[in-house]
Amino acid sequence: MRDIRIKVVSTQTPKNETPLVTELTTEGRFFMDEGQYCFEYTESEISGMEGSVTRLISDGDKKLVMKRKGIQVSAFLEFQEGEKSTSSYITEYGTFAINVSTTKVECGIDSSGKGKIYLEYKMTLGMEAETVNKLEITTN
Repeated sequence: MRDIRIKVVSTQTPKNETPLVTELTTEGRFFMDEGQYCFEYTESEISGMEGSVTRLISDGDKKLVMKRKGIQVSAFLEFQEGEKSTSSYITEYGTFAINVSTTKVECGIDSSGKGKIYLEYKMTLGMEAETVNKLEITTN
């Protein structure tokens, strides 16, 4: 396990609305697990999920799994280029279905955990309108 700096830039664009950009830079950990690249960090107040632990697991190619666990929110999301997935998003206000349609996954991570992961996907949370999302994760 190695300590790393993780920068996460999230862009969420609801239909016919201005994009919402959130940026988080934090300390985290990197490790390999059964050939998978694993990153783990604690969310801050900026993300609205303060204290939640997020784990990102990449196959190094076209798939990324996000596991988030905390008091305010828990989720398991799977992003695989060209695929759709359904998951649950558990909050203090209830459980919501999430539908994800991933259009792009790019992973450029080396064996020391340095590099970049980029995602583009559409997401529907519960009965809300679809949002177009971009997620860029940089580690060093």
